[in-house]
Amino acid sequence: MIDRNLTGTRCRATTAVRSHRGFINKSTEGTIQHDLDNLGRRLISVQWDIGTIDYVFPSEIEILDDEAAELSTL
Repeated sequence: MIDRNLTGTRCRATTAVRSHRGFINKSTEGTIQHDLDNLGRRLISVQWDIGTIDYVFPSEIEILDDEAAELSTL
């Protein structure tokens, strides 16, 4: 199920993320597009400021907006 509660929220990578689309360095910022549940795992789609769009796990990012951070813990 796709959840759009965090759409437009700014985030930052807390660790280096390697994926099939490339490499996201630690501290790279981006904007959340949506999050979804896939096979029991929560994945978040992020449009990174470096131009790529990729899925990350919640533990790989931090929310930069305080109000949205409260929603993400619900």
